[in-house]
Amino acid sequence: MKNSTTTLTKVALAGALLLPAFAFAQVSNEVMQMAAVGATAQAQVTPTSAQVNVRAKVMASSTADTTRAARAKDKAAQEIDRRIAALNDLMLRVQAMNKVTDTLKTNLKSNVQLEIDGFTALKAKIEADTDLATLKTDIKSVTDSYRIFMLVIPQGRISAAADRMATVINMMAAMGAKLQARITSAKTAGADTTAMEAALASLGTKLGSAQAHAQESINVTAPLVPDNGDKTVMASNNAALKKAVDEIKAGQADIAAGRKDIETIIKGLKASASASTTVSGGAGQL
Repeated sequence: MKNSTTTLTKVALAGALLLPAFAFAQVSNEVMQMAAVGATAQAQVTPTSAQVNVRAKVMASSTADTTRAARAKDKAAQEIDRRIAALNDLMLRVQAMNKVTDTLKTNLKSNVQLEIDGFTALKAKIEADTDLATLKTDIKSVTDSYRIFMLVIPQGRISAAADRMATVINMMAAMGAKLQARITSAKTAGADTTAMEAALASLGTKLGSAQAHAQESINVTAPLVPDNGDKTVMASNNAALKKAVDEIKAGQADIAAGRKDIETIIKGLKASASASTTVSGGAGQL
């Protein structure tokens, strides 16, 4: 009986020892499983070298895009400022015109101011652009949509040149009227005024021709509008501007020829006055 009790006790003790051992084994397994899960999670969280390289490339590309965008914006701002400065200079020329019609002058001023306002708004938009595609489109419009160097400024300068020509023509016509009076006096005094009268007639013809050329230069350019990228309109505008420039050159040539006529008349008047003085002096001596 004693032995039986002892055996049971040993079994019980063995059971008591087995239970903690079994529990410890379970805990160990759980810890190992948790460690494995943790390692997997850590592996998932920790980027591989390839992922790191991709992210670095993305960041580098983003930085490069930002740098390129900043440079593009800066260059666009410079180009816009250059155009606005040219337009402001043209505005001063337009405001100084006094021979063209009020309607033409008003239209020119309105067109120039419209371009200045458009460039000012475009500059602000480009500076605020964050999308590269939009930025590229807006920068392209600086040259495509606002054709100031291809149309607006040439158009204004041609009008200004025609206005200056009209001013010179009026001055020369006033001088011609005074010379005509002197020619008449010289003729009355008995001087030979044939050459002077021919020069005076030539002067009138040249001034009339110059006036016609100046007017035609305005007629062909006043209706023009920006081509906005339309090649057909661009070609038409270029042809009209070339014709207007040719008209201005022809008018300037007429004015130059008219100046020579004036010189001829003045020399003739001086020669007749000198001859008259000589004759008068000789008559006095007689």
